[in-house]
Amino acid sequence: MSSPAVRFGEADLTTCDREPIHIPGSIQPHGILLVLDRRTGMVEQTAGDTRFLLGRGTAQLVGVALASILEPEAEAFVRACLDVPARAVAPSVRLGIRSRSGALPLDLTIHADATTALLELEPARRTATTAGDPIAVLKSLLAAVQSTASVDESCAAAAIALRAATGFDRAMVYRFQPDDSGVIVAEDKVAHLESYLGLHYPASDIPAQARELYRRNWLRVIPDIDYVPAPLEPPANDRLEKPIDMSHCSLRSVSPIHIEYLRNMGISASLSASIVCQDRLWGMLVMHNYSPRHVSADLRVACETFAQVFSLHVEAKTQAETSALRLEARRIREELIGRLNGVVDVGRLIAEWDLLSYVDARGAAVLLDGVMHRVGETPSPAQIGQLAQWLTSLNQPRFTSDQLSAQFAPAAEYPELASGLLAVGLSREPRDYVLWFRPEIGQTVRWAGDPSSSVKSGPLGSRLTPRGSFTEWLEVTKGTSAPWSMVDIEAAEALRVVLLEVVLRMVDLEHRERAFAETRAMADELEVRVVQRTEQLRRLAADLEAAEERERRQIASDLHDDLGQTLAAARIRLTGLLGHERDDVRAMADKVGDLIDRATLSTRSLASQLAPAVLHELGLSPALDVLGEEIERTFGLKVTVTDDGLPKPLSHELRSILYRAVRELLINVAKHAKADRALVECVAKDGQVVVRVADRGAGYDPLKEHDSTRRGQGLVTLRERLSLVGGTVEVNTAPGAGTIVLLAAPLAASEPHPSERRR
Repeated sequence: MSSPAVRFGEADLTTCDREPIHIPGSIQPHGILLVLDRRTGMVEQTAGDTRFLLGRGTAQLVGVALASILEPEAEAFVRACLDVPARAVAPSVRLGIRSRSGALPLDLTIHADATTALLELEPARRTATTAGDPIAVLKSLLAAVQSTASVDESCAAAAIALRAATGFDRAMVYRFQPDDSGVIVAEDKVAHLESYLGLHYPASDIPAQARELYRRNWLRVIPDIDYVPAPLEPPANDRLEKPIDMSHCSLRSVSPIHIEYLRNMGISASLSASIVCQDRLWGMLVMHNYSPRHVSADLRVACETFAQVFSLHVEAKTQAETSALRLEARRIREELIGRLNGVVDVGRLIAEWDLLSYVDARGAAVLLDGVMHRVGETPSPAQIGQLAQWLTSLNQPRFTSDQLSAQFAPAAEYPELASGLLAVGLSREPRDYVLWFRPEIGQTVRWAGDPSSSVKSGPLGSRLTPRGSFTEWLEVTKGTSAPWSMVDIEAAEALRVVLLEVVLRMVDLEHRERAFAETRAMADELEVRVVQRTEQLRRLAADLEAAEERERRQIASDLHDDLGQTLAAARIRLTGLLGHERDDVRAMADKVGDLIDRATLSTRSLASQLAPAVLHELGLSPALDVLGEEIERTFGLKVTVTDDGLPKPLSHELRSILYRAVRELLINVAKHAKADRALVECVAKDGQVVVRVADRGAGYDPLKEHDSTRRGQGLVTLRERLSLVGGTVEVNTAPGAGTIVLLAAPLAASEPHPSERRR
């Protein structure tokens, strides 16, 4: 919900920040104002004693062309200013012009915005200093600050030069702080006046809209605070249908609240010039007089020009000082880095280093590897420990606050030590810190006398005095420290980077070495266990393969000895029936004999597959030859078997695993590859036997080969069996490109059996 509108002159202390000071509807009466239609040059409104300066009243001026009011030279100057194509016309001054009916020489100021022009006229007055030469005044002002070395020196020189040039009783430089409060940083005054140097003021003393107006308008003059405002006549502008914006009028009427503030200070006249740096209001050049004092137009021009040049000067000095601070911080950092080599107690070295001047602070603490080092004025170790735990919970590499208790409630117990905190973490997961502390502003900024004395009261209250404002400022800033500058923050962040890159490497070295040793010991133990477990699995796999082989041999033996002999006996007995007298009996005996013969052949084949005698008697290569013939006879797949002829000493279990792996692969080729031939190559290479099974069939996509398929299960089983005995399986295939499977297993260390050599 928006706040209700406040009319000019009706604001109080609670609403002054919303007072429309740019549209007062009246002027100070030491001059007159003419509001013109920029396009026609016709007067639409007037304010001030026009009869005295122009010889005509309001009724005689409204609706009259400017050409009939001013002499041709002055009117031509105004016309030239207004005829430019720009929407806005900055204020321009012409001294000593004449009107057609007035007797006094006048100083003229003209500016415009859009279709409206504002013309200000004042009696021509000349400065009493430097022979009335504004250029000489300006030169003396500029010379005063030209040779200064710092911003503070420049401000002090500016205050002295301005008071000398204007004749005011007091000249000050007022500087805004980051929170929009202000402080008097330089002053020159008549000897008997009390000093305001160092006084702070709350931001509310110069509300936001006033600061914005000062930023846009370089100069503000009040010759006599006891003036009676002269209203615009007529009050409304029918063409615009809105109030006249007087932001750039030097005659603009002043807020009654500001007049009351000056009156409570005993001031009768003032002049303010803005200091604008990088388009922001940096501060003000303020002059006070304790009796009415008119400032001539030429002197105002000199002061305004000086303010503009001084703004550039301050901006340049500020940037130079900032650069110097950055360079000094870098020098101190490099000095610290140079002292770190070989240091055992890094935390103590950092704390004893120039920590408080590196970042302007009253106290600091270093928390590193569980050890705390303090320097200067700090909270207690327990309080710092509690603060560090809170910072760790935030998990931020940097923390900055000038109102710590507003974010960390326990800090309210020690505002005189740590109302401000700048903290940087010294680990990638913050747990170690460098902390800088600043006290509450009220503890560091003090008024030379009793702030409660000499406080004047007015209709708007006792706050509207310097001392009252100072007292309020101290109240407002409870629990607040001086703000951390960008240079402070940059320096702290740079130190954090240095410590992360240099110090932590040293501090964590022992931890890393200890952790590495522990990890290495664990890895060694794990490696031993893995070797032991692998050996156990290898022996288990060998035992399992041997048991399976014994079982196969037993089954093959049973098939050959028992079932084979039974079938042979049955065949012998059946022979007697082949000579039977009956034809049907002989035919039936012949059929049964064929069945017995086929059963006998199948029994011999099965026994051979279960435990091929050639594998155990002659070795892997001859067994693969026999296997190829069997596959061709059974499935019609032409199998070519080759061998490099080198010895291939293999254990019984490994020989059996490889033989059965090749048999499984050839059956897969026969059933799935859609190929009419396959190749089996057996070579000895680099201490391994390598068996290559290849076909030029359909191939397949191994990524799409589902694990539940027979082929997938078979490959998984092959890999598991071979891996347990130190072997590997490699499959190279693609749709339409055939399949190549490489089986590799370690050769035995002993000399090969003669039967392992291929003849």
